[in-house]
Amino acid sequence: MKQEQWAALTAQLDSMAANTEDAGALMESLAAAFFPTESRTVEHLTWGDVPSTAARRREGEGSVEERLRAAELRFRTLVEQIPAVTFMAVLGEGQNEVYVSPHIEAMLGFTQEEWLADPFSWYWQLHEEDRDLWNDEFARGCRTGGPFRAECRFYARDGRIVWVHGEARLVKDDLGRPLFLQGVAFDITESKRAQEVLLREAVQGAKREEELAIARRVQTSIQPRDLVVDGLEIAAVMIPASEIGGDYYDVLVKPDGAWLAIGDVSGHGLNAGLVMLMVQSAFLGITSATPTALPRDILCTLNDVLYDNIRTRLQQDDHVTLSLIRYTRDGRMVFAGAHEDILVCRRRSRRVDAIRTPGTWIGARKDIRRATVDAFLTLEDGDLMVLYTDGVTEAMNAEGKQFDIGRLVSAIEEVQDEAVERIRDHVLARVRGWMHRQDDDITLVVVRYRAPRSPPSPTHSPAG
Repeated sequence: MKQEQWAALTAQLDSMAANTEDAGALMESLAAAFFPTESRTVEHLTWGDVPSTAARRREGEGSVEERLRAAELRFRTLVEQIPAVTFMAVLGEGQNEVYVSPHIEAMLGFTQEEWLADPFSWYWQLHEEDRDLWNDEFARGCRTGGPFRAECRFYARDGRIVWVHGEARLVKDDLGRPLFLQGVAFDITESKRAQEVLLREAVQGAKREEELAIARRVQTSIQPRDLVVDGLEIAAVMIPASEIGGDYYDVLVKPDGAWLAIGDVSGHGLNAGLVMLMVQSAFLGITSATPTALPRDILCTLNDVLYDNIRTRLQQDDHVTLSLIRYTRDGRMVFAGAHEDILVCRRRSRRVDAIRTPGTWIGARKDIRRATVDAFLTLEDGDLMVLYTDGVTEAMNAEGKQFDIGRLVSAIEEVQDEAVERIRDHVLARVRGWMHRQDDDITLVVVRYRAPRSPPSPTHSPAG
């Protein structure tokens, strides 16, 4: 630009500065020339007041401080809303904690101010049995510089015990010297209570499993090993349930026949096993001491023993359903006691008869003599007798229907001509195929009577 042109432009700008109306008109004309009509505005050619560099610097510094204050406020708010106690403590002697979050009041009942007022608050409230653990862990954390972790009990203001999980770390300066401790503490009381419940249940479960194992050993160890009885073919099985039901069966061989017994203790578990062991021991002892006694006499004496043991010594209210059968070689059966029906499949009719067992439970009443009587039945050659416990007839399918006596009778009649082992296995398979799960012991005793053979008549040579 030439000198004279620059001087003219300067003069024009000076006159515009003196006359604001001319300046405004000029700016509008410039805006009309440079911008479309719809967006034409003088503001496109102007801008607001611009602060100085110093002012901008002061404003920037103020914003940083404000941002720091805002960040600190947000952080403090966040920390104090965490459902835990956060804390900072200096490590100098006699110094108080620098900070503890207000949640200390929710955890232990002390206000933030009360807790910070006494530098030893944590020690006074720490359970005396946990102080050594806390101190040892704190010393280890300080010594190694690693994290400090401990789960200890604290006394709340109201005296209740609060389990606290604490974690803290050392903060050091540039030279590695410890400055202060910062950490967090959680109330884990509910968690500890849940652990105690689980532990108690686990101990009880283990104890119960041990009791059941003992009961199973008792139940299986006293089963008869010798089933060889003159005139009888015997096949038996007892399958304990996961929770022992107290089934019992026995075969005691005698010179002129045998004693047969079948029963069920009302309780479950170890107590049922103990009662069953009492029954077996007392039964063996009484029959040995009184070899000519009838079933009624044996049951009444057995009840005298069991009633005192169950009610007085064990202090239980269990009872036993028990049937005793005295068999003699001629096929005669004398029986007494209240248990399940005796099933007899007659060879002649090929049908099963259900024979009721007279009497009452043993161990439930002090004297059962008036309610206990002897009954009789006679087996013929080839007749079948089946004894069982309610684990057979009360086995349930998935719909809750019992196997019942009718299905048991049908299963027996289906294979009545088979060997006793085959009959036992067939009935057991039917029960297992029916039941959804085994809830009770299953006991089955299958007996077939074989009458004595008549001696052959002597042969005579014809007279010569």
